[in-house]
Amino acid sequence: MTEEQRDNNLEDLFRSKLEENEMVAGSDLEGRVMRRLERREFFRFNISRFNFYYLTAALAALTVAGVILLSGHDNEQQPAGTGIQQKAVTMVPGEAVSAGKLDDSISVAVKSSLVKVADTAFKPASVSTSGDSQPEREPELTFRRPEAETVNVSTIGTGRISVISPAAILSVEASVASGCVPLHVSFACNAQESQKISWDFGDGGTSSLRNPDYIFNLPGTYTVTLTTPGQGGLSSPAAVEIDVYERPEAAFEVRNKDPLDEGDRVEFVNRSTGAVDYLWDFGDGVFSTLSDPSHRYREMGGYNVSLVAWSAEGCADSVTVSDLFNGRGMYIRFPNAFVPNEGGPTGGNYNTRTDEESSVFHPVAAGVSDYNLKIYSKAGMLVFESNETGLGWDGYYKGGLCAPGVYVWKVRGTYRNGQKFIMAGDVTLLKY
Repeated sequence: MTEEQRDNNLEDLFRSKLEENEMVAGSDLEGRVMRRLERREFFRFNISRFNFYYLTAALAALTVAGVILLSGHDNEQQPAGTGIQQKAVTMVPGEAVSAGKLDDSISVAVKSSLVKVADTAFKPASVSTSGDSQPEREPELTFRRPEAETVNVSTIGTGRISVISPAAILSVEASVASGCVPLHVSFACNAQESQKISWDFGDGGTSSLRNPDYIFNLPGTYTVTLTTPGQGGLSSPAAVEIDVYERPEAAFEVRNKDPLDEGDRVEFVNRSTGAVDYLWDFGDGVFSTLSDPSHRYREMGGYNVSLVAWSAEGCADSVTVSDLFNGRGMYIRFPNAFVPNEGGPTGGNYNTRTDEESSVFHPVAAGVSDYNLKIYSKAGMLVFESNETGLGWDGYYKGGLCAPGVYVWKVRGTYRNGQKFIMAGDVTLLKY
């Protein structure tokens, strides 16, 4: 039977027994009845009023939400790919436990939820606590090791610690990633000042400097690697690629025959190698970007003609020929006989005395930039060759004096204005 039913029965009993009698309620009875009615009304559920039920439900909801948030914060994991390694060890409060296997012999002790470090190699840089005596939350201590990365040590609950150590990640920087030979590159790294480092530049060159400079003098792609000694061996190397491009070679010649008449069109033949773009300067204020241009000069004279050639990677080379069409001072001539020195070979060097004796066969030339002379016997055997106008033939072959007679010579070359020449003739070797 419910309390409400018992009250109703009690009212019926009083009504049947006392309905013919008049009763006046005392003040004490009236007060007790009213207080009981107020309590019943307070606990009666009423959607229109905010009473005890709503207050209890709100407090319970807030408590559950707080527990969920705190649990999620404590269990939050380190995001992947950040380079951070987290290691934990279960500890008994008050006992010292070595975590050397976790990170460089870190020895810690936990007592009353406080962390102490026994390894003197680690000096605390900061301690995060709240309150004067007992911290409201677990303390977090940061220790900075000399010559190494920062290590964070923090408690997780009572008797449990976590050692968080950032992995040592090497990185290198190069002043340029590509360029033309000879390419000068400056390198830098983030290694510690006291660490030993080793650079391998990919072409056989090495260095132990922290920030070295290096010159690549051959084209190619080079992988430059930096390594540092670490615990248990070498650390993970850092590398950077350098692309070194070959320079083109600019060259040209003039196709026209000499002499040129005023108003003639001059044909330029491009002999450059490794180039894709060109710029000609004809020396009279006219330019051209053609590969093999032609040009007509208003008047003949000495002009400085230049050619700049670029490769596909942007590397450049240039060549300039001075006094291109000024024929004065450019010639080459040969004698038709000479008398070798019977005392032995002289090596082909000549001077005023040898010229007076006509003991060395050599050209008389001026304005010659390229030169090649070959001399043959009547049987077609090559007895002498020279690429220098300052070196002639002394009449000897392999240390022995050649037989008197007629020998044939042929010369090829280029004057300083780019004009090529080919000449041939014969010379008579005479005997004293």
